[in-house]
Parts: sequence; C-alpha cells; structure tokens
Amino acid sequence: MVFYHGSPIKGINKLGISLLTNGETKASIIYLTPNRTYALFYIRDLNVNYVTCGVTAEGYIRYDERFSGQLPTLYRGQSGYLYKCIDSGCFEQTTTRDVWISKNPVVIESVEFIPDVYKEIIKYEASGNIKVIRYETLTDQEKHNIYEMTVYSLYKSGLTDKNTVKANFYRDNFPEAWKFVISHPKMKQTILEEWEKKRMK
Repeated sequence: MVFYHGSPIKGINKLGISLLTNGETKASIIYLTPNRTYALFYIRDLNVNYVTCGVTAEGYIRYDERFSGQLPTLYRGQSGYLYKCIDSGCFEQTTTRDVWISKNPVVIESVEFIPDVYKEIIKYEASGNIKVIRYETLTDQEKHNIYEMTVYSLYKSGLTDKNTVKANFYRDNFPEAWKFVISHPKMKQTILEEWEKKRMK
C-alpha cells in the first residue's frame, strides 16, 4: 500500500530523522496516510499549524472553516511536497481514520511537488472528495461556539502575550476573541474552569 506524507519542506530523503546539535540523530514519530487528498492538508505553514479537517465514515474529507476565508488564507499559494513511501511492516494504524504512524525512520520512494495546494484542494472539492463547510454557512450558534472555543484556546496558550507567526494568525483571523482576552485578563481562570466543566459533561 502506498502512503503519503505532506510537508512544505523540500528535499526529505528519509522521514523521522532529525539532526541534533551534537551531530547525533534522533528518530521521531512519523504521521502518514494512504489518502492522497488528506495528505494535501498537511502541506501548510508549520508555524501556524492550523488544521480543521478529517476523513468521514463515508470516505470524503470534511473541512470546517472557523473564520471567513479560512481555506484560501491557509492554502492559497502554499507549495510543498507529497512524499510517497511503502509500508515496510512497521506502520501502525491509529484511532483517527486514515492516519497511520511509524516509530521508525521511513524511506521515501518518490516525491510529488504541489505548486499550489489550494488549487489542488479545489479540484478535489469539485469531484466530491472534499466537502468544505464554509464559515458563512454556519448558524449564529455555531459561530458563537467557535468564538468561545477560541477565547479558551487563547487564554490557555497565552498567545496574546507573544509576537509569533501563530499569535499574529489568531489576532488577524479571530479579532473579537483576541480583543476579549486582551481586555479581560482577570477572566482567564474562570473561563478555563468553565470550559473544562463543559468538556466533562
């Protein structure tokens, strides 16, 4: 079976090997999928690392936008690579549909360059392999739920105190949640506790 690993990084010959400062190498867990379409979503800005999709029981990929224009914002003009590899007998299936892992380094069989991931995703959407739930189609309650979830995430991550690519991403695309967190620092503990109670129900 052919597996794919999507990445914006060029020139990978073996997955799961990283070079340490002392010249030694370290193996890490590699995530793979037999679903080429799904692998496209992992060719993304690793500094942002924002993924809101999954493979459904029906076999198509559902992509949920959590702000207006999320799909083009993250993928338009994004180039990268689909690394193809063959299971050497050490791949393990996870509980997440179409996601496999390897705890051992994985040799690349071939690589495919994707010049614009967004255009490739739109092709698959037209064929029905991807269903995009665009933000504009959500109900007011669904939008409010996203707002509450984002407020919780910002309090928990502390991104409003940072000047990073990921912090700027949240500030630019979730301005209402960002403004609330900035304006209500004393609400942090209360909101974190309330969110955890909701998750426990």
